Amino acid sequence: MGLVDNNLIRIDGSFGEGGGQILRTALSLSALTGRPFEIFNIRANRKKPGLRPQHLLCVKAAAEICGAQTTGAEVGAMTVSFEPGETKAGEYCFEIGTAGAVSLALHSIYIPLSFCGQSSQITIKGGTHVPLSPCYHYLECQWLPYLRMIGFDIDLDMKRAGFYPMGNGEISALIKPAGKIGVDFKAERVKGLQLVNRGALKAVNGVSMVGNLDLSIAERQKAQAVKRLSGMGLECDIRVCDMPAFGKGTMLLLEAVFENAKCCYFALGARGKRAESVANEACNELAGFLNGDGAVDEHFADQALIALALCNEPSKIAVPKITNHILTNIEVIKMFVEGRFQVEGALDCAGCVRVN
Repeated sequence: MGLVDNNLIRIDGSFGEGGGQILRTALSLSALTGRPFEIFNIRANRKKPGLRPQHLLCVKAAAEICGAQTTGAEVGAMTVSFEPGETKAGEYCFEIGTAGAVSLALHSIYIPLSFCGQSSQITIKGGTHVPLSPCYHYLECQWLPYLRMIGFDIDLDMKRAGFYPMGNGEISALIKPAGKIGVDFKAERVKGLQLVNRGALKAVNGVSMVGNLDLSIAERQKAQAVKRLSGMGLECDIRVCDMPAFGKGTMLLLEAVFENAKCCYFALGARGKRAESVANEACNELAGFLNGDGAVDEHFADQALIALALCNEPSKIAVPKITNHILTNIEVIKMFVEGRFQVEGALDCAGCVRVN
């Protein structure tokens, strides 16, 4: 999928999963390591290939924090080069301008900013609850607690929700120093994770949310989720809330807490989509997880790989399925930092990911 030529890493953006994740991982690790890269065939097999506004924002955000020189950074571009400078802590504000996911923009910059020796205050405006990306509440419920366990120190807050297609939500992140990182790009304070045996189920929690819609819709989402989960022999505690938002939208998030791990799944509303359908979608995802042996959801495993590649301790994570996102992310990470990955299990089947 790529090669190193005179310290320039060349990456085929159509490889594997072939989406924006390849670009985001490259941006994050380039800013961290100082290694320049060129990515071509960006999202070549997507319906709208090349950089979309949300991907362009990731390039611009990463370039701003490290003073990078870029070429090809424009909407629709199929090839982009990125030559990083020194990453500097500071106060930054990034605006996607569409409903592009603020969570994915954050993923592009939090790791290099965590090793600057000083705190950074980040504001990102765009989509907080949009399809095909982790929503803000997923970050708050699943991603952030585990990230803190690994050794990162980040505070998150959401000023207002931004639903698809309006966007215009806003989150802030205070990224504090996570210690020093060595010349081998191993972080002294970053710890490994051993998430293999989840243990007994302790609780199922959730949040049913609406923005600029009648609260009864959130109540219906909750009622349907309670009905579905009760049919599975599960009790649940789901809170209902009305969030400040720019546009209209709904969400239901479910969290299963076990003795040694937890998972998190969510579903979003859409025009013409019944509240009961939103609840059923989230419940189906959770039921699939409970019927397997995974310790955490596959989405978190994918998102944690870069952080785990920087630690000196081994990690092992059991997931309900090995996704193409996981496999692709591993290959991109290996191009920038030394790390030994071992994947046990076939694509789309349950398995384990080891990081040594």
